Amino acid sequence: MTTQYEDVREAAAALMEAILEELASVEVEPAFVEYVGRDGWQRRFQETLVVVRRTRWRHPLVLASYDWWDRLPQMKTLRTVLTSHKELHDRVDTLIGFDFSASRRDLIQMLIADLLTPLVEESHRYTFDRAAFDSVYERVEAGLLASTVRLLQVVPLLGFDMALHAQVVLGDGLVIRSMTDLELSAAIQTGLPDQAASSTLSRTVSRFYQHAVTKETTYPIRVGDVPGPVVVPQPIEDDALRLQTALRLVCGGSVTTGRPFQMQHPDDFGANPGYSASLSWSQSPDLERPTLLLSPAQIVSIRQIMAMLTTPVIAANRPLQMAIRRLVSAGSRGIPEDRLVDLVIAAEALFIHGPGHGATQHKKAVIASGAASLLADDPELGARGGEISRFFRGAYERRNHEVHADPRRPATIRLLDGSPAVTLHAFVEDLERVMRHAVTLTIQEHASR
Repeated sequence: MTTQYEDVREAAAALMEAILEELASVEVEPAFVEYVGRDGWQRRFQETLVVVRRTRWRHPLVLASYDWWDRLPQMKTLRTVLTSHKELHDRVDTLIGFDFSASRRDLIQMLIADLLTPLVEESHRYTFDRAAFDSVYERVEAGLLASTVRLLQVVPLLGFDMALHAQVVLGDGLVIRSMTDLELSAAIQTGLPDQAASSTLSRTVSRFYQHAVTKETTYPIRVGDVPGPVVVPQPIEDDALRLQTALRLVCGGSVTTGRPFQMQHPDDFGANPGYSASLSWSQSPDLERPTLLLSPAQIVSIRQIMAMLTTPVIAANRPLQMAIRRLVSAGSRGIPEDRLVDLVIAAEALFIHGPGHGATQHKKAVIASGAASLLADDPELGARGGEISRFFRGAYERRNHEVHADPRRPATIRLLDGSPAVTLHAFVEDLERVMRHAVTLTIQEHASR
């Protein structure tokens, strides 16, 4: 990194040296205080976070006086030099940021935060170190000349983990990756359903809560007022919901989405330290059944399904949309009886109204017939038509038993391979596996038309 404006650098250096001499005459040594960092928490181990405690220089009160600054001859010199460089002068004492969100960059506050404070905190003394100043100044000058600003959108994925990849690129700027400590802190503050122990100094957060789908978008930097209408960025909540559906169909499990939030990229110069969040409703996943993304083949399938879900023919298919919603709802539930009810409703939507004949009588037979027609001899399931039909008849009968709270002992239900289901949970797992495949096949069939 090189300096383009030698006169500005020399004027800033003279000002910093003068200020440090003034401060040294007021107090012999700078005072430092402990504080909790704005990023809140940082990982100590994979699932253990500790509160961030740092020390910072306690600014003398004199720095808050703008009159004190303006009485310094070196400050007047710096202002004069800046005036001769419009490209720098226009970037201070004005609004800076996005068209849709900007904050004021005050020259004196910038000098305190980005020049003076780093010098004092590095040496812990009121002495001027030219080498340290040059390093800090280069960053400030480059930041003032930056032409772009970055928006980071984050939607936490709850009940999710992945292997093989540090990140998964989905397309259109969407990426699945582990959240940084700063992002995880924001997710916790917005209401992450932390089901583990916590205290004022530490917190345990499951590894199944530490990934997110993110999107980083670069915008031209805003300087001053922007005339005309302001266009806000397109949120990624809908993309996250499509990803949730695709993950459920491909990988199973109970992944849900957390509350979305967005922030300026923290590596931008003078980045706003805050974030904004949508305080929307967020469903907790079943951590006994996390969604695990484990193979490159699954990644390919997820990208394909996300693309197909955006097609008009899929969006307009009401029975298929109902089947998708109920399948996703079933995955989030922890009680097998509730999952069974949702999965059979999904089967009704897919196999009764899906084919278009609208039959409502003898639902069990219609569902069994529709399922057998779609899934018989499928290479992934490896079951014949009769086995598919029997399996769905059993699912429908057991659903009725649960819905009507029949006090009699339920009939034995069998898995797709014909073996008795030891528990209702085991049967529901098998039913969900079959329904995930049925919905996926139906999506592929309609998207290819």
